[in-house]
Amino acid sequence: MSVSREQERDEAELDRRARAGDPEAFDRLVENHTPRLYRIVRRFASDRGEAEAIVQETWLRAWRALPRSVDDRPLAPWLVRIAINVARDIWRKKRPLDFADIGGDEEFLEDEGPGPEERMSQKEALEKLVRGVERLRPEYRMVIALRYEAGFSYQEMASVLDLPINTVRTHLHRAKSELRHWLETDDV
Repeated sequence: MSVSREQERDEAELDRRARAGDPEAFDRLVENHTPRLYRIVRRFASDRGEAEAIVQETWLRAWRALPRSVDDRPLAPWLVRIAINVARDIWRKKRPLDFADIGGDEEFLEDEGPGPEERMSQKEALEKLVRGVERLRPEYRMVIALRYEAGFSYQEMASVLDLPINTVRTHLHRAKSELRHWLETDDV
């Protein structure tokens, strides 16, 4: 889904006004960005409630930091970085996140064309993949979420995670290798 130049200008104007302290502009940014931010956070939160709490805390921290943020940086990667920091704070305060199921996504695979057997097979494959992702180390889960849910480039992931780009590539390669192994060996 591409964004038109007009939408980009509107978003930039909202961002500028929010940075200047306009609460209405900030509210519009929250409305515009929360669905996607939630989908990304849901990939590494242990459940929906925790994902909602992370997103809420992300917006609270963003509001506090907005006047000090850099104007020319895109808002979405900055928000994801804040969300990751919130999640890391949670991990430090208690146990690592459980990285819950990614349930509910089965509906995105369903199509009018496939028959019941194929739909069941797709559902089983997705459930197996979900179980595999749950078994990954937290840093591998994060790169999977950022790459495949957020659609971030390697450079964006490295920036958001504050890691060298080669480390991000290594994490993603190892995550995919582990998933491939688990899926091929029925060890999930």
